Amino acid sequence: MLKEEGSIQRMDLDLRIEYIGLETEIYQINKYRYQIYCSNFKGDFKELSDHFDYSIRHIGTNVVLCNVRPKKYLCKIDNIPLSNVVNKFKATCITKRDLDNFIRSRFYHIDIISITIPQAGVNFEIAIEVSKDTEQIHIDKMKEILLNADLGTDKITITLEDDEYSKSSVEGLEHNEKKNNKIKDLENSFDVMHLSFNKELPFMVAEADFWFSKAEDIYTGKVKRNELPFFRDESLKCFLDLSLFDNIDIRNVLLLYDTVYIALPIEEHLDRFLLKQNITLNELIELVDMGKIVILLPNLETRYDRNLLLEVYRKNPNAIVGRRGINSLLSAYLSETKHQYEKRLPGIYKIASDIYMEGVEQKEIDMQNIARLIAWPITAAADSFRYLNQSSPMSLSNFGINNVIYDNFIKNDEKEKISFEFTVNSLSTHIAAALKATYFPFRQWENGIKYSDIAVSNILGDFLNLYWYDADNIKNIKEMRTRGSEDYLKLFECKDNISILKVASLADEYNTHEGFRNILSRLSQMNEGERKDKIKEYNDILFDLGNSNNKTGVFFKFMLGSTGFLPLSYKVSFILSLMGMIKDQSNTFSSIKKQNELKGIEKCIKENRLIPAKQTIDDIYLLDKISTVAILK
Repeated sequence: MLKEEGSIQRMDLDLRIEYIGLETEIYQINKYRYQIYCSNFKGDFKELSDHFDYSIRHIGTNVVLCNVRPKKYLCKIDNIPLSNVVNKFKATCITKRDLDNFIRSRFYHIDIISITIPQAGVNFEIAIEVSKDTEQIHIDKMKEILLNADLGTDKITITLEDDEYSKSSVEGLEHNEKKNNKIKDLENSFDVMHLSFNKELPFMVAEADFWFSKAEDIYTGKVKRNELPFFRDESLKCFLDLSLFDNIDIRNVLLLYDTVYIALPIEEHLDRFLLKQNITLNELIELVDMGKIVILLPNLETRYDRNLLLEVYRKNPNAIVGRRGINSLLSAYLSETKHQYEKRLPGIYKIASDIYMEGVEQKEIDMQNIARLIAWPITAAADSFRYLNQSSPMSLSNFGINNVIYDNFIKNDEKEKISFEFTVNSLSTHIAAALKATYFPFRQWENGIKYSDIAVSNILGDFLNLYWYDADNIKNIKEMRTRGSEDYLKLFECKDNISILKVASLADEYNTHEGFRNILSRLSQMNEGERKDKIKEYNDILFDLGNSNNKTGVFFKFMLGSTGFLPLSYKVSFILSLMGMIKDQSNTFSSIKKQNELKGIEKCIKENRLIPAKQTIDDIYLLDKISTVAILK
């Protein structure tokens, strides 16, 4: 029989999320009628009621809003609190697609043959057919969980497969396989916005298991991002969206970060990506194995190179993240933002509620928009669940910070032009913020015109920081972020004809994400003249040491290897040894070699009457070591 209590609760929740501070009570009037009493709404009630009827209420549901508390009713139904929107996943399936995704993902260990709805309406029924070798204990447990999940009916039948039906199903699948590829691509373009499940991809199984066991704890603040297996909290990391448009050479960021998250292109665009980056598929897999790269899949998982995904998972199960994994990351980030925001500013939601309700009463749209901006961390965390539970990460634009920005700061004549950019380009900035990673915007040149999301990402990033940090710190944070990304890349050039694995190995061996980043940080804070003088100093020292005719010249030639002249100072190589960046080794031979090198550097300094600063020595050493792959410019 039809059950609607859970659905009514979800609709009431959606209403309260949208109308900040609205207080409601839910009543069941009779067997099939419900009313939601709005106790503190002082605005245009007809407008509120119409909006609920046409934008929130599920089609065919007999529920209305009222501004007078009902006197006669069967029972009063509890509201779903904003503090626990998961509510044991009750009433989270609205469509047949939702139902299919929920059941197959939740019970991946059971071979489900089909899920059908024999009857709709008042006699709504769900029929599930499972493989004939399914144990009864699993069937009973499955039915118990589904009934408690409030799927809209108390009539759920689970039966073992019928051989005749299975045979026809197989024939149907074979027929579907013969579909025109263009039709399949068209279907995939719709599927990409909805979550699905494929147990042949093991990371999808792990992500489904994590979501259904941890989602409630994520939204209540008990589980944080550091419990996600792919989240590297202490790592210095960046995020590149390489899914469609061009971006920077991965070699550059391998020198500056010890973890690089990338959004991978789908199989159709994979060869172009590899060509643009001048890497091979095997090199990409090796970078994953080295722990340098983590792959994110924001698109439909079956649209990627299946063999690549399986090989990456085999090399490192924590280095591949599907859509449900990304959703877990986003939900944890939003939940942490909400809890941190409320802790830092107690009572902030009440302030936003008062502003919003006054704006409604006075019909002041600006006041309502300001309230939405103030309350965003709380409302976004609550609203995100209904999307992230059933939809792909691309649904983020429905509840992301982009929604409250242009309503407050973009003039009406400009809003239409920019709203599209905020909508389609918001996901990457939110993912980067959730990863605590530097985001490098994409840049695409076509017919001499550059298209980039840099403006959008900067605006979104600044506002996301506002909810985590005091206003006084925002300027410093922005400067740090800028110096940590765009400015650094302007100061050096990574050779794209060098094996990317060599770049990664050098980065690991000499910790370039610390030493090289430190050099670039200091250079970026100089004015152009000071920077040129400093780089010239580096170059002069390296040149002099590399071309010394005394005995130490042999040592420096060895030290410089086959690099020849560097556009860095020669002091760099020799400074490295002095400073102690050459690690101590237990091997006696290595220890003796190190001492000889240090003595050679010291002798060369004295003979050339050079007295470089300790920091310069450190710089020279590191710049020399990475000179085969990158140079300052």
